[in-house]
Amino acid sequence: MSARTTLLLFLLVTALGAIILGIERYFPSAQELREIKRGPARFEKDKVTRVEVLTAENTPLTLVREGNSWRMEAPFNDLADPQKVAALILTLDGVEWIERIHHEEFDDNEWQKTGLDKPRYKVRLLAGTNVVHECWFGAPAVIENSVYIGIPDAKMPGTAWYLAKSEAPVVLQIPAASWRDPKLLRLPAEVITSITLTQASGQIVLSRENEHAPWLLDKPLKTRGSKERITELLSTLLNIEITEAKDVSTAANGSTAKGDAQTTPADEIKVTIESKTRGKSYEFSLKKPADEKQAVTTATTAYRKSAFTVAAKNLASLWVSPNALRDHLLAQIDGEKLDFITLTSKTHPEISLRNEGGSWYLQRHGKWDAANGERVARCLNALNTHEIMQFTADTAADLMPYGLDDPFQTITWTPSREKPVKLMFGHNAENTQFFAKYDSEPFIYRIDASLLPSLATDGIKWKGLGALRFTTFALRRITMSLGSNAPVILDYNPVTAQWKATRGGRDVTAEIDRVKADQLAGNLARFTVQDWAADRSDALEALKTPFLTIQVVLGEPGRTDGPVREVEIIFSPTQPNAETAFYFGQIKGDPDIFYMTRSALLQIVGDGVFKPKPVK
Repeated sequence: MSARTTLLLFLLVTALGAIILGIERYFPSAQELREIKRGPARFEKDKVTRVEVLTAENTPLTLVREGNSWRMEAPFNDLADPQKVAALILTLDGVEWIERIHHEEFDDNEWQKTGLDKPRYKVRLLAGTNVVHECWFGAPAVIENSVYIGIPDAKMPGTAWYLAKSEAPVVLQIPAASWRDPKLLRLPAEVITSITLTQASGQIVLSRENEHAPWLLDKPLKTRGSKERITELLSTLLNIEITEAKDVSTAANGSTAKGDAQTTPADEIKVTIESKTRGKSYEFSLKKPADEKQAVTTATTAYRKSAFTVAAKNLASLWVSPNALRDHLLAQIDGEKLDFITLTSKTHPEISLRNEGGSWYLQRHGKWDAANGERVARCLNALNTHEIMQFTADTAADLMPYGLDDPFQTITWTPSREKPVKLMFGHNAENTQFFAKYDSEPFIYRIDASLLPSLATDGIKWKGLGALRFTTFALRRITMSLGSNAPVILDYNPVTAQWKATRGGRDVTAEIDRVKADQLAGNLARFTVQDWAADRSDALEALKTPFLTIQVVLGEPGRTDGPVREVEIIFSPTQPNAETAFYFGQIKGDPDIFYMTRSALLQIVGDGVFKPKPVK
């Protein structure tokens, strides 16, 4: 091979090598492409416990996570806005690479324009003592939302430089003062288990076991708290916004944050919030606004080393009386958890109701019958929604003026696995005012008499309206006798579902409407009355001469043989010899009398079967 050929080959190899190096130098490798796709920031956001930022002017911003909250360590010590901290971490994690750049690609003037020689922000994220991410932000690039950034390269000395898209500089340029938490108290309402309001006039203490338990007013009275009004109070407290902060000495702050009713200034209120779940308490003081419309005041706290100007709606509502936070509803009853309800009165025998699997039963005539579940629900709803008219007395040595020494009526409910709760009712001597009192509490409430009809004292009113229930598979015969007319007898075969009819001993099967016969059977199988009669005297007299008698013969379901039983229902108009809007009714063997409307009765027996006429 000649020297010339050798030289040409050498130059060709050199050029090819230069091209390859150039490609690798100026175009990303496969590994770099994978890194670009993943992004330069790869860290676990939830594990970050410390954020350190240093500006080009060497102004520090240091944020530290303490449990569920973030605190600023520099440039001042205060709680940090968790939303801004979360936004910063999110934007750092969401950096999108455009391309990797190299210092030697730029001349000194161009490199200076990137801002990477003097970064505007240097950021470090730590999890405990370990650095999980570090980057420097230079100047914005010409591409929208793009910026030059530097990231220390863990694989080799020095820094890797990139052109990337990131919203982080927008967050980092927020003024230091704006990183303070703008909420005077940032706490979820559901974790709060105690609220103490201390004024010069006294102290109010509210507590609950957990977020699902009811609020109690523990001081100055021990009674139920109003869920709605305490929720409104909490809303006001948790929505107090800081508009201005002024750092004060720890000693001065401590002197204003602690104290009791005797040392609290007349124009201040001290608020102490406790959380059992977090094992912490938070205490702050507020100056009373000059009037109810003023929404701005000053505040100091025991957990933040600053004095604040704050704003909130309804600030004046924090200066509240104990009665305003009491439960203004007469009762708080969870009907699903009740086992028993007992009503007593001076005019009727005791009423006993029992809950079994969500169905209520009434003890009557020595046995348990189905109770009127709708009436029970209305009763409980009436108690739970009845507004107390007046907190008449918090203690009463003499119950006679209220008629509570000898209550005219009581209701007792027994929650499952709990002690019975007894509520007594009385009235004054003139019978013009009505009062209620729990047997286990000293408080006396004035109530409206409109509540009492919901607590019917006559046991018959609690009886279930389903007077007769059976399955049509047990049906054997229906006999209907209308006045002095010959009875209609409908025999039913439960196996073939076929009907046979006779009237006055004559076979009229061909004349019956099978659809109406099926409807009649279905209506009787779920026979429901309109109401039960409290006064039986007129009804018993009317029912001596029934206008309509229906007899139902029932056997073993699905069989045509075997023993049978008879159920007889009689009806009479409420006015003798007249077509009345209501009818008396009675099931033979049951001492109770019911009411049926004429339209309901026609609906049961069928318009073509029963056409009532006056009895002569």
